[in-house]
Amino acid sequence: MNLAQVKKVYFIGIGGSGISGLAKIFKLQGKEVIGSDLSSSEFTEDLEKEGVKIIIGQKVENLPKDADLYVYSDAVPLENPERKKIRELNLQDKELSYFEAMAEMMKGYEYGIAVSGTHGKTTTTAMLALVFMQAGLDPTFIVGTKIKQINSNAHLGQSKKYFIAEACEHREHMMKLAPNIIILTNIEEDHLDYYRDLEHIQMTFQNYINKLPAHGILVKNNDDSESRELGFDGKTVTYGIKNKAQIIARNIRKEKKLQKFTVGKTTFTLQIPGDFNIYNALSAIALAKELELKDEAIQGALKNFTGTRRRFEEVGTFKGAVVISDYAHHPTAVDSTIKAAKEFYPDRRIVMLFQPHQHNRTKKLFDGFTKCFRHADLIIIQEIFDVAGREKTEDQNISSKDLVKVVERMGKYVFYSNSLEKAKQLLHEHVEKNDVVIIAGAGDIYKVAEAICSPQK
Repeated sequence: MNLAQVKKVYFIGIGGSGISGLAKIFKLQGKEVIGSDLSSSEFTEDLEKEGVKIIIGQKVENLPKDADLYVYSDAVPLENPERKKIRELNLQDKELSYFEAMAEMMKGYEYGIAVSGTHGKTTTTAMLALVFMQAGLDPTFIVGTKIKQINSNAHLGQSKKYFIAEACEHREHMMKLAPNIIILTNIEEDHLDYYRDLEHIQMTFQNYINKLPAHGILVKNNDDSESRELGFDGKTVTYGIKNKAQIIARNIRKEKKLQKFTVGKTTFTLQIPGDFNIYNALSAIALAKELELKDEAIQGALKNFTGTRRRFEEVGTFKGAVVISDYAHHPTAVDSTIKAAKEFYPDRRIVMLFQPHQHNRTKKLFDGFTKCFRHADLIIIQEIFDVAGREKTEDQNISSKDLVKVVERMGKYVFYSNSLEKAKQLLHEHVEKNDVVIIAGAGDIYKVAEAICSPQK
């Protein structure tokens, strides 16, 4: 499909974190953009301010018959009434999924850069986008949440050279893309409602890498054993901290809520915590150096990077405690987030409010979830967030109560919460001045952070 000829686009599920960015870019290109979603969100509100018509509720009568393109969120099922109407009107040739539409857009750029992996995609994509902007390259990009510095998840660059996108592995969505540069952050077991096992995930990522053209570039984490095994016959750039790699972080220091490290003779500074963010920065540095961007631009962008929404985001205070909102919903990410808080706040008690995301993930990764709270001092585990349309009946036989029982047997101070109101009550009862409260999960638990917080000055 030639997107240049498209004048009117209708989005089904426009409020998603990624698809809303694509809608914004279409609008900035001068196209008429309309979209529907089940509920309003900050993304739909932002789009309305940009002049996009937003319809709340998804009904047959919403669908315009004269659109040149219909884009649906990959989370919207085939039986959705608006998608069914597209089939009834025989308009399937004008229908694309979000990732298919993004793939079409990527074709219009000299360099399509896709950031993939189990952890760190969003932060890495945001870092890379800001590095390119600092270097004056003005890329087009779509990130899976808002970059705090620009208060947006997307940007339409004037240059037709670079397109940077976050490429999710859920249900092999990244396979729809045809990038000529791939950053692979790491590989771990996740999305086991679709993938059979770790080997299946690795095999899929290898197939994805195999799509790179001969002149393409693969940037991968040499400290990640699962990524290290994957190969590309073309240009490969490796990074790491522990193992031999082309880009290595040395002399790592953590001081006064900053992280500093050197690559070669250049020192880089981060305002965001955790070794995982050093790895994210290294991947951006590795590609930037490969493309011969100046160190000053990379240093400046990384030093000024204040993070993205819901990635170790300090959202305010509560009873004198710092409140951090985070998207972590995998055991490794939860453990890393708590450890990062310990590094930045070494003398404070860590209170963790966590909401597991999806019954299947909780069941398949149960052992990891029981161990990921080891560095927290007080834990509240919210009932599992039920993902509409993605939950099987046989997976419903697990509850956060099961997690609480095991974590309690490990000697941890842990509570169960069956509602957001109960979670707020438990925080009111147990949080003390100078605590650090982490509110984490990919569901609606962020609403608790918004409800209890006094905003940061």
